[in-house]
Amino acid sequence: MPDPAERATLREAFGWTVTQMGQAAGVRRETVWTWESDPPRTPRGEKGQRYARILAYFAAELARADAEDNSATLEPEPETEPVPAAVAVEETPLELDFDIEDPPELDWQNTEPSPAQTETAEPEFDTPGSWVDLPEGVTRLCVRCGHPTSSVVGGRPRHVYLQAMAAMGMPRCGTRPTAGSAPASVPQADAASAAVTPASAAPAAASTTALAAAAPTARPSAAPRRPGAAPASRRVNRTAKKPAAKPVPPQYADGPLAVLDVTDGALTAHLVDGRTVPCPAKTLQALATWTLDKRKIRLGAAKVHDNGFDQDPLLVLTEGAVAHFGLPADLADQEELRLPADHKAVKGLIKAGWELTKSGFGPWPRVFKRVDGKRHCVQFFLTPWGALENRVWGQAGGLPAGDLARMLGTYARLVITPRGTVAVTGEELMTSLRPPTKAEWSEKENKYVSVKVPHTLHTVVDPAPCEAPDEHPVVAADYPEEGSRPASEALDEEACIWVRPADLITDTERACTHVVALDVQVAFLAACRRLHVGTGPAIHYPRNPAFDPDLPGSWYVDLSHIETDPRMPSPFTPSGVRPEGPGWYATPTVAYAVELGADVRPMEAWVRETHSPYLQPWYETLRDAYLTVMADLGVTKDLDDEAFLAAMASYKDGDPLLVTLANAIKATAKSGIGKLRQRPNMGIGHAFGDPWPALKRVTWRPDIRAMILSKARTNMHRKMHNLATTAGRYPLAVNTDCVVYATDSLSPLPLLHGPDGQPIRGGFRLGVNPGSVKHQGSQTIDWALDLLADGVNIANEIKDDSLVRVA
Repeated sequence: MPDPAERATLREAFGWTVTQMGQAAGVRRETVWTWESDPPRTPRGEKGQRYARILAYFAAELARADAEDNSATLEPEPETEPVPAAVAVEETPLELDFDIEDPPELDWQNTEPSPAQTETAEPEFDTPGSWVDLPEGVTRLCVRCGHPTSSVVGGRPRHVYLQAMAAMGMPRCGTRPTAGSAPASVPQADAASAAVTPASAAPAAASTTALAAAAPTARPSAAPRRPGAAPASRRVNRTAKKPAAKPVPPQYADGPLAVLDVTDGALTAHLVDGRTVPCPAKTLQALATWTLDKRKIRLGAAKVHDNGFDQDPLLVLTEGAVAHFGLPADLADQEELRLPADHKAVKGLIKAGWELTKSGFGPWPRVFKRVDGKRHCVQFFLTPWGALENRVWGQAGGLPAGDLARMLGTYARLVITPRGTVAVTGEELMTSLRPPTKAEWSEKENKYVSVKVPHTLHTVVDPAPCEAPDEHPVVAADYPEEGSRPASEALDEEACIWVRPADLITDTERACTHVVALDVQVAFLAACRRLHVGTGPAIHYPRNPAFDPDLPGSWYVDLSHIETDPRMPSPFTPSGVRPEGPGWYATPTVAYAVELGADVRPMEAWVRETHSPYLQPWYETLRDAYLTVMADLGVTKDLDDEAFLAAMASYKDGDPLLVTLANAIKATAKSGIGKLRQRPNMGIGHAFGDPWPALKRVTWRPDIRAMILSKARTNMHRKMHNLATTAGRYPLAVNTDCVVYATDSLSPLPLLHGPDGQPIRGGFRLGVNPGSVKHQGSQTIDWALDLLADGVNIANEIKDDSLVRVA
């Protein structure tokens, strides 16, 4: 049986979902998640054997496909039409010894050439109603071209081809496009506008892969796939790879955003691909109208999920553009962060029929107008007003307009078009990847209606009393005095901040020469991987419920009896101090206690029986974005430990735009998680116990934040525990995602490797992937002992570059 990560890799490479794997193995999709989790639940019995045979089939098919791809690379095929798979495949592939009902994404093998390849088997064009659409999310491989399709024509999976498609110059699948035809994704009238901009039009910095890829280009027609070979989505590639570029709709050919600046006295729009377009607008209302006029400029981006909405165009106003439109250089009201309602710019927008959101006209104003029943929106960013937070974007607000456009365009391509702060953008990405509603045809009303999507955050739910912060109305009703709630009545799942007492530092550790700090890469984002979180309301079990690790929620349990090594922080509290009695804990914390062998007997629970890996696509999007940018900075997944340490030590000397972009992506993950429990601004007239606006959002979910932080803390403790039990190495200090050890080297390699030179099993691993670690810094043991004697957390101090001395 492969390890859990390999099981998931094989399934995903073959193109199967968790649901499809569960149906094939005869188990629930949640069971498949546990089989692929870490630590895994071991597949047993007949269903476990069936699961193992499916994985063996996947491995054999993928290996065969890779071998065929390699041979195709060495010996290019002649320019001929594709032939049926049954003719091309001579060897007999590994077959399952059981039937899979309705197998998805399997090659269609036939004993005779497919009728679709003959001229007389079917009409030249398909007529409406002559095909059947497969259920949503289910695809088959087209018998013509070998690529996935959701249509079945005459009992065979095939792409539909209409006469209107031929009239537009679109080639029939399985055939080559005629010479000189425009790509199918761009109408003939717009083919010229999709031409590649000359290299001289883009700044020199655009040579880096991530930033250069920000330019929207038409997707070329796919070449016919070699018969018998696996489609690209099913090939296993363990090296660093960038997400495949999606086709850009013609209506958004100019990119997701533009940066407006005054050049030679004229207002100019700088696009993400390096081009510039003159902008004639003199007022904000004229600017908004110009932005939505597709005859003049085509800004915006496609939706990230079929059930979602297209991304609205973003206009970034530099200092020159702000002055051009008669706006103040900064906001006088630093509390409200908005222009007064009687400002002439606001009055002009409203008079022209534009509306503002409840946030008003601030650093990230959003204006919209309803036309023919549809809402048309434009998002603004005002850099002089602090729209780009300095702590995240550095001095990006002062970049030349062209550089800023390329950097933000890359962020929009890899993540999503910014919608405000990185916290707001992170939250927007969650709901865009998991839209709460979808359009569904109603026979009763004879029209499409909006319905809620299961396993998404589609309804505002109240938190359990233990999950709510002190100022929440649910808590304030019982504890009206601020700070009067007992600590044992509150769920306190936070990152660990701990220092080992100086008297527990051993003589062996004091004899070491240095201390080395390890920092977990994007630790909170890594904790979201495959994490099941509640999507429905909390259900109260008041009397001695049995603990179920599959149910996300909060458990009132006594973990104070669990013995832990005093040289290690307690995994159950953020302070690392052993709990003194019963308290509320999130499911991952209690599950880890069970993993350590504890007898867990909850006395009460608030759990959510409706749950899903809601954050999985969010995790994958931000992970891929981070890995793409880091790869362009020279830090890839395939580096060995020595090369990785060298690359991480120098990557900040690379393209400063890419370095800023990497920081922004990490901040989007961290701040997006923090947004799940946004607290009120007590300094702007908010009374303790009163509700605040964030409570009306479906994404205000403190329980989900608690699950993530609990998972991140226990993940880190598990690695520290394994390092202690395997190699006898104990941490000196922990600060959130950084841990410090005593060692005899400036390098972290001796700390992480055993006598055989291999990484210690179950310990920390160097790497760029979220959850792996990097070298945060090293110092002398004397420096560490002096600070530890005063109770100073050296894991926090060692991050200061002025204190880190690494040879």
